[in-house]
Amino acid sequence: MGKTGLKRTDLTDKELIELALADDQGAFSMLLSRYGKPLKSHVMNYVKVEADAEDICQRSFEKAFRDIGSYNKKYAFSTWLYTIAQNEAIDHLRRNRSTISSISLETPGVLSLSGDSTPEDRVMEDQAVAELLTFIDRLPATYKTIAEYRFIRDYAYEDIADELSIPLGTVKTRINRARKMLIAMVENKVDNGND
Repeated sequence: MGKTGLKRTDLTDKELIELALADDQGAFSMLLSRYGKPLKSHVMNYVKVEADAEDICQRSFEKAFRDIGSYNKKYAFSTWLYTIAQNEAIDHLRRNRSTISSISLETPGVLSLSGDSTPEDRVMEDQAVAELLTFIDRLPATYKTIAEYRFIRDYAYEDIADELSIPLGTVKTRINRARKMLIAMVENKVDNGND
């Protein structure tokens, strides 16, 4: 470790990176410990379902540790790690983008996305997903989780009922109400010229 009596927790990120480059597993563990919670908070800005955020964090750490040799030491490790996580979160949302269409089927022209997408389409899709997440975040607490499961994760009604341990009828009612609130938010945004 160089300095006598120095604990791993006292090491800077750059010192830990040097150890990680030498395949020191303890350095990887220390970086994971240092950035686990902050990274999850960062990912939760994109992905509102906690289990998905945890999966994205795990994939992000795996990718960072696998590609540690490509890390540019001129920049903060946290910036590099957060960028990896942000890209993982956007990829996750893109894979689940079909759920946005389920809202647009109810109101043509609202958040409609196509299956074949160009890079420009993907940017627009990412913005639409981020906007949908913002709208879901504004829902009353009773509807947030159900909306996330239905419109982001594309869970079936029965799966939501099982996951949340509530009756199927309650799930259907809450999804219907959440859908109406989300559509109203989108229409209000369009009517106010914020398009």
